[in-house]
Amino acid sequence: MYRILYLILLLISLSGNAQVPEGFPAIGKSDIPEAKFQAPRYFTSESLFGYMNGGAELYREYGIIDAVITEFDVEGRHYKCEVFRMTGIEEAFGIYSVSKYKCLDSPDFTEYTCRNKYQVQVCRGQYYISIINRSGTSADSLMTLRVAKIISDKITGPSFDLKTFIPDGDPEIIKGSAVLVKGKLGLANGASGWEDYFMDQSGYTTLIYKNEDKTILSACFAKSEDFKLFVSFHGWGLCELSVTDVTISTGETVRLLGDNHMLIRIPATGNR
Repeated sequence: MYRILYLILLLISLSGNAQVPEGFPAIGKSDIPEAKFQAPRYFTSESLFGYMNGGAELYREYGIIDAVITEFDVEGRHYKCEVFRMTGIEEAFGIYSVSKYKCLDSPDFTEYTCRNKYQVQVCRGQYYISIINRSGTSADSLMTLRVAKIISDKITGPSFDLKTFIPDGDPEIIKGSAVLVKGKLGLANGASGWEDYFMDQSGYTTLIYKNEDKTILSACFAKSEDFKLFVSFHGWGLCELSVTDVTISTGETVRLLGDNHMLIRIPATGNR
């Protein structure tokens, strides 16, 4: 028993010191020559528990491939850079949406950014990036922004398109507060008021956007069986649904966006 535990811990330790994959958008000495870097740590989906323990479950629910963690110092100031490679652009936006915290502003060097005194968070392509500083000074803020831009510029390919979930919405308005969830942990972390609405449901991806007069839920299911269970759970009939807006007896306005995908508008009086 103890030997097995030792082997598990050894594997986690070795994974944490593995070489960074070629092409991974990590930060290094060539990017910030004046910095003193620690050796980067590399984690797979399986070994991520060795880095963040219980928090790894949330990343696994969304779909993570691997992560590179790099720490460095500049003139006595310490920084930690986390780059998580998710399985797709949808998954990257999802983990960003439930992780972003008290944004002061959104620097425009990439589409999805969140900056506060101690952290800059970025979603670009299939990557979620977090750069953390300790003291929140103006010098720290400039450095975290510098690192975020350097890494972002290394990432090519498209980012998540909010219009795939809310086709008639304005992405510039929606992106600041929209949350994308893929299961119980995503709901608990980013939209806990809607846990009952998806109670005992599975196989869904839902974008949740709330404004003053309504909440919009764009719910897409991987399987028609799960879609039908969700419709039945709310007491709706499949024959009630249409590609045009239909107001259901329970107060929601519902429209089909595609196979197993619906847009649900709920008036503010029914908001969580």
